Amino acid sequence: MTLVQLQYIVALDIYRSFVAAADACHVSQPALTTQIKRLESQLGVILFDRSKKPVIPTEIGAKIVEQARFVLQESQKVRDIISEFESEMSGEVRLGIIPTVAPYLLPLFINDFNASYPQVSLSINEDKTESIIQDLRNGDLDAGIIATPVNVNGIKAFPLFYERLYAYVSEGHRLKDQATVCALTINPEELLLLKEGNCFRNQVINICQEKQNAGAYSQFFYQSNSIESLKRIVDSRDALTVIPELATLVLPQEKQGRVKPFSDCSPVREISLVVSRSFLKKRLLENLMSSIQQSIPEKMKHLGEGQLIHTELKL
Repeated sequence: MTLVQLQYIVALDIYRSFVAAADACHVSQPALTTQIKRLESQLGVILFDRSKKPVIPTEIGAKIVEQARFVLQESQKVRDIISEFESEMSGEVRLGIIPTVAPYLLPLFINDFNASYPQVSLSINEDKTESIIQDLRNGDLDAGIIATPVNVNGIKAFPLFYERLYAYVSEGHRLKDQATVCALTINPEELLLLKEGNCFRNQVINICQEKQNAGAYSQFFYQSNSIESLKRIVDSRDALTVIPELATLVLPQEKQGRVKPFSDCSPVREISLVVSRSFLKKRLLENLMSSIQQSIPEKMKHLGEGQLIHTELKL
């Protein structure tokens, strides 16, 4: 049994096609097929049911693939251990980040981080929280930046910063001239929310306490994974949405007056760097955390008197 064979069966489990798995592993399809058959012969079991289209692992095959993922993760740690002891910071950090943070946070620190650690390769994938957590568990990511707290086993979270949440109203909205907005009196028919599956959507619903009516739009229904898209829709019609503090920092001066704090609460979301409990690249991740926190306004580094809004995510 070799690590290469384990890589091949994991790839076949992901792609469920010998051709696609071979392409992903950069080998010919016959070479991949031969190695998988050889492994099955060595183990004395059939790992994949070839009669199914797409191919699927057998019952025992699924268990062996799961163990193969673990073995491959552990084998990668040999390189990580070496990197930890090198005097010059080098290596790769595979980072997942949620869409409601990525466009605002990355420009603040990415250039300085690359300049400070030129030997470090930072690979970034924008995705939803559930996918980031799954990729951490599978060893496909080293760390993630998500909204916390989350009720997830096997994951450690290191808070990076806290950002307040604000209402953002259109130019002609009835609340435009008010200094604050009462969350409990927001009309759900004019509140634009992100798609189902976004933690930020859950947090906004928690603020407004409109779980029954959060999706009830009388004449207009719009779904998006992007806060920037919601802002543009608000700019074009009488509506409002909720945006995080970092998003307010990039607004032009003429739109700053449309950002309203809440009068009946001080909602804050916690943004953390999350890793699996077995993570190694400690020096790399510590330096990444330091770069991020140095780029954040000082007032956002502490919760203060804000009300922490939970994500309602359980995995």
